[in-house]
Amino acid sequence: MLPIRRLLLRDLLVLMAGLSALILGLSWWSQQQALKRQASARTESALHHLQTVLHLELKASQSLGEVVRGWWLDGALDPSRPEEAARLLHPLLTAQRSITSLNLARQDGPSLLFLRRSDAWFMRELIQPGPQARIRWHRLGAPGDRMITEAWTPMDYDPRTRPWYLAGIAASEPSWTEPYTFYTTKDPGITCTFPIRDARGLLGVAALDFLLDDLTASVWSAQPTLRSRCLVVDPEGRAVILPNDPAFQTPASRRQAFLSPVGTGFLQAQARLLKVPLGRTLSFNYRGDTMIGLITGFASLPGIHWRLLMTVPEEDLLGPARFRLWSMFGMAVLSLGLAAWRILHIARRVAGPITQLGAAAEALGQGATPPPIHSRILEIRSLDRALRKASESLIDQARLQRQLEHSQRMETVGTLAGGIAHDVNNQLAAILGQLHLCRETLPDGHSALNRIHRAEEATRRCAQTTKALLSFSHQSRPELQPLDLNALVQNTAAILEPLLGGRIRLRCHLAPDLPPISGDAVQLEQVLLNLGVNARDAMPGGGTLSLTTHLGEDGRVLLDLQDTGSGIPEAILSRLFEPFVTTKEQGKGTGLGLAMVFSILKAHGGDIHAENMPEGGARFRVRLPAAGAGAVPMTQGAERLRTASPNLAGRRILVVEDEPLLREMLADALTLARMQVTTAPDGALAWKVWQQAGGFDLVISDQRMPDCTGLELMALIRESGSEVPFILVSGQGLEGMEGRLAADRRVRLVPKPFELPRLLPLMEDMLSLRRG
Repeated sequence: MLPIRRLLLRDLLVLMAGLSALILGLSWWSQQQALKRQASARTESALHHLQTVLHLELKASQSLGEVVRGWWLDGALDPSRPEEAARLLHPLLTAQRSITSLNLARQDGPSLLFLRRSDAWFMRELIQPGPQARIRWHRLGAPGDRMITEAWTPMDYDPRTRPWYLAGIAASEPSWTEPYTFYTTKDPGITCTFPIRDARGLLGVAALDFLLDDLTASVWSAQPTLRSRCLVVDPEGRAVILPNDPAFQTPASRRQAFLSPVGTGFLQAQARLLKVPLGRTLSFNYRGDTMIGLITGFASLPGIHWRLLMTVPEEDLLGPARFRLWSMFGMAVLSLGLAAWRILHIARRVAGPITQLGAAAEALGQGATPPPIHSRILEIRSLDRALRKASESLIDQARLQRQLEHSQRMETVGTLAGGIAHDVNNQLAAILGQLHLCRETLPDGHSALNRIHRAEEATRRCAQTTKALLSFSHQSRPELQPLDLNALVQNTAAILEPLLGGRIRLRCHLAPDLPPISGDAVQLEQVLLNLGVNARDAMPGGGTLSLTTHLGEDGRVLLDLQDTGSGIPEAILSRLFEPFVTTKEQGKGTGLGLAMVFSILKAHGGDIHAENMPEGGARFRVRLPAAGAGAVPMTQGAERLRTASPNLAGRRILVVEDEPLLREMLADALTLARMQVTTAPDGALAWKVWQQAGGFDLVISDQRMPDCTGLELMALIRESGSEVPFILVSGQGLEGMEGRLAADRRVRLVPKPFELPRLLPLMEDMLSLRRG
């Protein structure tokens, strides 16, 4: 193997010697043939370059559409949420110049249109497509600026009847449409349609509009000479992109000639090429000039079947005959004198950058960032930029892949947590019930009562843990109750202080006489611990973390967490609470902690705001609504009062529960209260019992059971004409059920684990409704 410099020296010397011998030995005829072949090769090269230009222009737009399609399928983009769509897509659209508009149309009607006018982007929001459609326009400003929104106006328009939508729903993969005139701008163009489908079927269609006039400039720039002409036609021989001809210098003239058959009154020279097989060069005379023509196909993208035609005057490529002859002989003589000097200069100029290119390509293959290449050679600089873009794309792809894998793992963990919490809640409910029965059977002052109370308290704390698991898996809502925020902060600080390490000082400044807040103690503890750990990571060298409570001017209760760390980068401060946004180094943070904090506080009716402090560090301000008038905060650790069983003697109760221990505990407890209890292990068997026995005063049923759920059992009983009171219990959250059942006063929802002192009074209340 030879070094690049020696290889260049040897090859260039051989090349120069061979060329000199060829120039001196060839006759005029051979020179003419060689030059004609060279002209044909240059024409082919120019046409191949034109193919590459068109492919790159259209492929870049198609890649942008793939990004939009991925966001839609991931749920990050939805045409029914225009503000979020504008915030997500506006930076992406302003970063490129080839796309003139972007259509997003849901299958059920709502659609968005992003349209570029001059240097500004506008968004059209459309609802109720058809004759009664209404639209309104939004002007999209710079990032961070508010949108300028116009009023709603009527418009008889349905995007689902447009060619791009029909082409999208008919295709299974992204595809380009045939050229047509856009509805909005009346300009000729093509559209890349992206059908959005998931396991449920068609969600909608995304379409990127590409002005053919934008491609015209790229086609003209690919012409090898000033008098050469490039033309793009469709399979029927109609003009799609017009050549750089004096007749087509204005957009209006090009618009008028769009899709006109070639050869009918214009472009006679190019019309001859339509009869030539693809890839064949044709030489012909036109208006006294010898023309070199070539035609090739362009079908590298789905839905596009074009033909590219190029005609180049031979004289533009070869020059006048006499000038060519003398030039060749002159070049032969001069080359003999300058060969050695130029070869050495070229070798020094090219060898170094090529060696650097090899090192950069090797670094890219190993996953490292390629080093910069300093060269004045345009091609080498272009390759350097291409290598850097490829490196950035690989890094972005790896980052997105890690985020996707992490999100999938978190979803799997959340589902597993919800299932575990359901099973544990069943067992906890049985344990609490049995402990209550034991406590009721023992006389006051018995030595075992204290141990039973401790077992009940430990079971309740375990129930709080399962509630946190359900909150993590988004399967339960927070149980809001009056809380003393100062007491919550003090209790959480005792847990947080060991986590901060010995180099961080924790200070609490608690305002007296704060009104109670309405919240879930477990979830609010999670918020404080998450913010505290983030503050610890921002102070690796030590510092101070301050927790301050006070009352806001609007009557809300405020909690400030301020550290003396490095602060938050301004670039991510505005989107700090979005998923996968983190201030930590790669691999040290998931980007989900603050997003979960934001979600919990939103569920509590509160909010959170982050800011950098002038003296250094960052401050997080949490605002929570105060509880209603007369609310008394629950004292942590207070012993629950024993509640006597209500007078329910003789009542017929149907208990439906698939967990044997819980079913037996309920039967024992209700029987101890002198009720007549019938049990069933699932909903299907309970329905048979109801049909055979009937006459029950109240039904207690689990929700999640095989064959027939609690809701399905209640529906069957209601269809039979009975309005019997129904208590529905669930160990995996009740979200989605409350709204459907809130109007029915004879249905109550009870989360697991429940306690008998709470269940028995509830039964008495519901039986009183039956008596009423």
